[in-house]
Amino acid sequence: MVDLRPQDESAIRDVVAKYVDTWNRKDLEGMHAIDTDDVEWINVRGNHWTGKPTVFSGHKALLASALAKTTLEMLSVKTRRVVSEVALAVATFRFGPLVIPGGREIPFIKTIASFVLMLSNGDWKIVHFQNTIVDAEAEHNDPTTWEETGYSR
Repeated sequence: MVDLRPQDESAIRDVVAKYVDTWNRKDLEGMHAIDTDDVEWINVRGNHWTGKPTVFSGHKALLASALAKTTLEMLSVKTRRVVSEVALAVATFRFGPLVIPGGREIPFIKTIASFVLMLSNGDWKIVHFQNTIVDAEAEHNDPTTWEETGYSR
């Protein structure tokens, strides 16, 4: 595997930072300017959206309702090249506040997101995104301390 060139690593980190910035400003146009047209998006609730117009519509609905007051704080990001024009960024976020079904507000959750990025016409774009809530017990057991059963001790 070939390491990312410093300028590619910087550009990829900039894409993740732009995602955070545009989310915090609720700038849907800017948020999806960094996506490929055929982007796939799996959000923290498990919605699976395909194509920029669908992802845009999904975010528009969420940001107008349950996630209207949310902000993202990037806690960390790691990057690596997969193949010459594809890279992976894994970012940990502090995300909140959010309103869950039933109207209860949660101050924040910690999530970890995978961004698959593709170099397209000289720019890195998000081709796939997947976000997961970090379970405190699971995080405590990383790296895994599991026995042969696959369950933590």
